[in-house]
Amino acid sequence: MFNEDVERIREALGPLCEPLHDVFTWADQQRKGALPEFDGLPEYRWHATHTIRAFAHLRLQQVKIDSWGLSGNHSRNGELWLTDGDYRARLLHTVRDADVPPAGSNAARQAYYRNMPLFTLPQQRLTGPPDDRLLFVWRIDLKTGVPAFRVVRPIGNWKWGDHAETDIDFILPETAEDLAALEFEPSDEGMELDIPNEDQLEGGIEDAGGSAG
Repeated sequence: MFNEDVERIREALGPLCEPLHDVFTWADQQRKGALPEFDGLPEYRWHATHTIRAFAHLRLQQVKIDSWGLSGNHSRNGELWLTDGDYRARLLHTVRDADVPPAGSNAARQAYYRNMPLFTLPQQRLTGPPDDRLLFVWRIDLKTGVPAFRVVRPIGNWKWGDHAETDIDFILPETAEDLAALEFEPSDEGMELDIPNEDQLEGGIEDAGGSAG
């Protein structure tokens, strides 16, 4: 049952690999071209985050990604959401690779983070269609301009600095073929993926900073 859950999530996310990397690469290039005066200035990293997110939202309205499409209310602090009808993904920005932004005090966000754990006994699981609520934690390497997306499935709430409560956590590869080739490795903290050349995918720890929304 566990492997079936992991495989269905992997299959659902395959169509997003190339488009998301292409869109965020384009968005960062547009930001740099439109606002070169702000580029590389730490005090304006928050502005870079919002601008990249806005360009990404604009581009995602123009591209077709199989059954995936935009959802949510982007005018509310630049929120960026995707759904295919069965799965929902909220894209959140982070500065450091190790961070997964917590839900905070908002009751709706806290509820979004409370997926039923995949690693419970089958008889304890709810039946019905999949309704996984995922986080895509993104950042763009300052030196290379390469975006990275960390996919996590939250199963609880935590505070900044605490260990993130998740049962699936992996870096989204640049291609669907690479995603299909990844091998899952169970750990005491849940299911992770063994990712070849992970350092190359993630890059450094610094990034365009700002809101994690």
